[in-house]
Formats: sequence, C-alpha cells, structure tokens
Amino acid sequence: MNIHMAVVTASLLIGHCFCKNIEDDDHVQSLPELAEPVKFKHYSGYLKAGGTRKLHYWFVESQGTPETDPVVVWLNGGPGCSSLEGMFAELGPFRIDKRRPTLHLNPYSWNKVANILFLESPAGVGFSYDPSKPIDYNYKTNDEETADDNYLSLLDFFRKFPQFLQNELFVTGESYSAVYVPLLVQRILEGDSTSGAINLKGYAIGNGYLDALKVRRSKMYFGYYHGLWSSSLWKDMTQHCCDGDASKETCEFFNSHSLRCWRNLFYAWINMKDLNPYNIYAPCVRDVSDSKIPFIHNVWNLHTENFTRFSKVFKAEDHLTPACTDDRTLTEYLNRADVKAALHVEESPLKWTLCSDKVHANYGKQYSSMSKVVKKLVDSGRLRTLIYNGDFDSVCSYLSSQWFVDELGYQPTSNLKAWWVNNQVAGYFRTHEGNLTFLTVKGAGHMVPEDKPEEALKMITNFLKNDPF
Repeated sequence: MNIHMAVVTASLLIGHCFCKNIEDDDHVQSLPELAEPVKFKHYSGYLKAGGTRKLHYWFVESQGTPETDPVVVWLNGGPGCSSLEGMFAELGPFRIDKRRPTLHLNPYSWNKVANILFLESPAGVGFSYDPSKPIDYNYKTNDEETADDNYLSLLDFFRKFPQFLQNELFVTGESYSAVYVPLLVQRILEGDSTSGAINLKGYAIGNGYLDALKVRRSKMYFGYYHGLWSSSLWKDMTQHCCDGDASKETCEFFNSHSLRCWRNLFYAWINMKDLNPYNIYAPCVRDVSDSKIPFIHNVWNLHTENFTRFSKVFKAEDHLTPACTDDRTLTEYLNRADVKAALHVEESPLKWTLCSDKVHANYGKQYSSMSKVVKKLVDSGRLRTLIYNGDFDSVCSYLSSQWFVDELGYQPTSNLKAWWVNNQVAGYFRTHEGNLTFLTVKGAGHMVPEDKPEEALKMITNFLKNDPF
C-alpha cells in the first residue's frame, strides 16, 4: 500500500468536495440521558478503511476555536478495546454515571483545547465492522493491516471534514496503542512526504506497550519497589529466577525452568492478585456475578506469551476486559436502540463491548518493540514526541517506558524535574534531543485522564502548544 500513499494523500488537496451534506448526516443532534446542554458540535458515523471494512468514529469539535485548534486522534489499545472508553471514562466531553445511564459534561475534557477524533479500531471492535462478513465472523487482523486501516480512515475523515485539513494534527493513545500510534504516524509521514497535505505535528503515547520484553521485566521490579512483597522473597526470586543477577538487562523472570523460581512467582502473585493492576492504589471493582478477577491474564498473559505455562497451571481466565473495571452501565447505554440511532450506527450488527475477546484472540502482533519505528519518527525532525505514564500502573509501568526512552539513545537536555498543577507536584519529566519528552503523572494509573483529569488536561495542553512543562 505504501507506494500509493502519496497519491492518495495528495488527492485531499485536489477539488475538495462539498461535504456539508455528509456532515449533516453524521451530526449528532442529541444524546439520550444527557443532562446538560452541549455548546460544541459532534459527529458520529463511519469511515472507510481497507477492503469493505468500516471504522466507527466520533468526532467532537473544540470548545475553544475549532477552526484553528489542533485535531487530536485518540486510540485505545488492547488490542481489541474500544476508544469509546477514552470518550466516556477518560478524555472525552461526556462522563457516564456508573450507577445509572446519565451523562454529564467532563470539565477536563481534552476538547477544551482541541478537536478530538475517537476511532474504534480495528474492525470488530465496538461498532466497527465489515458488512461483507457474517455476524459471527471472527475478525483477524494484525499490526500492519490495522495501521493501514487507521490511515485510510483518517484520509476519509479529512474528505468528510476538509476544513480541518490544515489544522495541526496529533495522534495519541494508550496501552497497546503504543503500537497503533507510531505506525499510523509513520503511514502519515510516508504518504505525506511530497504533498504536505496533512499538518502532522506530533504524537503522544500513554502507559504504552512499547517493548514487550521491557514491559514483562518491569513488572517484578515495579512490584518490589512498591512494597508488594518482602525483601527476602525478592532475594530468593532473583537468586532462582535470574541466577542471582537482578539487573534489568539480563534478568528474565518468566523463562526460568526452576521450580523454586515458579514457586516464588506464585507467592508474588498471591500478594498482587486482589489489587487493581491498572492502578494498584485504586479500589478494585468486582463483578457481583463472579468474584474472580481475571488478574493473571490481564496483568501477565496479555503482554507475555511466555507466561502461558504459569496461566495454565493456575487456570487463568481468558478475558480481555480490564480487571477491576465495571463497564456494565456504559455497555447497556451504548447498546440501546435510541443511542445507536443518535450515533448513526444502527447498521452495525455487533453488540458493543468495551473489549472484544475475539479480536484480541485473532490479532497478530508483529512488533515486539517499537524502538526502530519511534527512532525513525524522532529522526524525521518534524515531530514532537511525548511518552507519559501514570506511576501507579503495574500493567505497562513507568519503568518500562523509562527504560525504553533511555535505550533510544537520545541525550537528555534536562534533568528529571517536577512539573506542577495548582502549586502541587503533578509528576516528573525529562526532555531529550529530537523533541522527545518522557513524563510521569503522580498518582495516576493506566488510564491517566481518568485518574488525574486536571493534570492530564494540563499535560496535553502544554504538549499541543509546545509550552514547557
């Protein structure tokens, strides 16, 4: 597909169609259960991807100056999870009451400062689907095809909304979107190399699955340094899992053949199993119908194919929906006929779920590390890069991202220092050569805008405006 990218992108500059009718078709006139008036426009419908696939989008205009404010693309991860989690639980303008399906406005929505495009990707996730496939189709895709579909959908978005083509564009996401985001940015650079049609300025990755090995190795260090097990257990674990060498470069806990090692890992799991892995200091919401928390899969096996042995031994459940998350109210709301009609997604045969186990099970992961892609993006000299982490997340910990940034090899241009919100330390950041910034958000977990919404808004505002933290 790459040889066609420049031609396809350049076509955006030629004879912009009159798209008012398309806008009108997708314009969301009202939302059921919304208790407050909306003073910005928002649109929902479908964008064309590869083949006959159609990706659901929800575009919310800025509450500031939409004509000139940046366009921010948001992608949730999984792979297999819906970006409407970002819409309703994190950075979007609407928050849903978890006790009843009532919507309220989010005072810290990122559309205070930007136009936001939420994209449900890949097909099979949320309301995104392929009309040529049967209802029970097992969607199979991979990193490269997902990147192509996201790129084609973005081009289709600009065909529908050509008035936003010259706005600055930023691509953002969290978790497994650490794969989606750089690959989409790379597609944009490749397709835009001659035309300059898309005004791409940068990208941001939150709590990212940037490097499988670093994510895997960091879990045990994170647990120990957060006081989740004793120094004696740590010493015995490193002795029998790592031959006594606890360095992050060489210690691979989950490849050991030592039964003493696996016993120690089991003891470590016992201490962590009832915690919320996405924010170890937050409450864990348990499903009232099933007290089991699918901890092993979500924390270990989701990102660790080598952990299969451990999962089988302890009969881990194989669910993708995040542990300790109560998504029942949102799921019920988005599957209502009146809500689907308001969002113009009645045509989708899929029942909306927060995450699709089918998509995840059939997804082909092609990148064990995003190092080469990220280095290519940084070396382009065109982009700002922000890699941020909530420091309470054990799934994709700040350690794994910090190690990833360090090993990219770009020299620091500042020491690690605090950034502030309301005269309080909000976290720490360090800048590097190549417009690369690593940043932590104090007290946040995997979903930074959900846990620390005011700090997240300040973070993204500074990033978009290229203001110092």
